[in-house]
Amino acid sequence: MPLLSDLITLPAHPLISLVGAGGKTTTMYTLAQELAQQGKRVITTTTTNIYFPQQGETDTLIVSPETPRLLKMIRASWEQHQRITVAASPTGAGKLAGLQVDQPYELLMKSGADVVIVEADGARHHMIKAPAEHEPVVPPQTNVAFLMMSAGAINQPLSAEVAHRPEQVAKVASITMGDVLTPEIIARVMLSAQGGMKNIPHTALVYLLVTHAFEGQRDTIEQFIRLVRHLSGTTQVLYSARPGQWSAQGT
Repeated sequence: MPLLSDLITLPAHPLISLVGAGGKTTTMYTLAQELAQQGKRVITTTTTNIYFPQQGETDTLIVSPETPRLLKMIRASWEQHQRITVAASPTGAGKLAGLQVDQPYELLMKSGADVVIVEADGARHHMIKAPAEHEPVVPPQTNVAFLMMSAGAINQPLSAEVAHRPEQVAKVASITMGDVLTPEIIARVMLSAQGGMKNIPHTALVYLLVTHAFEGQRDTIEQFIRLVRHLSGTTQVLYSARPGQWSAQGT
């Protein structure tokens, strides 16, 4: 089964932003591990809030709001580590506050990192979301974007259990609470400039990542992929049943 890093194309200086729902944090750390195993120096960070990294998710954690201090500490850490997680400060609620929106690019350019991966959105463990006015916090220099969702949302009634900010999903999709999230509706939400594509730079490579895509949903996933292809000629769809194991559209 291919790894995510096998199926994506990265530019010379990748600044990857993850938005949406359905496993952003797991995907961020898993991709960082894959790239580190290829010899790359990888920074994982956020522009929102994330939980403290768990054992095995990163090699070290550096916390400071000040870019000069971050750069000094990161450069020193490369001597021992391939994966560095960076945040601005503890929040006091078991989470870490994220960087300012321009800091990830500055770290990419000045720290010696080969790749910076940014969790740029929050979804509170829901399957799908549409962003509020202040979301997502995507660095403008992002050149690779992952639009994320869980396959578990497909064909479910729209509710607060399934969706983060369900009222926004309803608004973007022109539906009401309780309406079924058909593949067509979800494809529209994920590709909408007010939905999954909000604040994504026009020049970024875009991948729609569908997590929790189990074997019994194969026909539904294939239908969804056809709809995405119809609506967007540039967005590639990758899907996964479990972390680290991905399939490409049409495979």
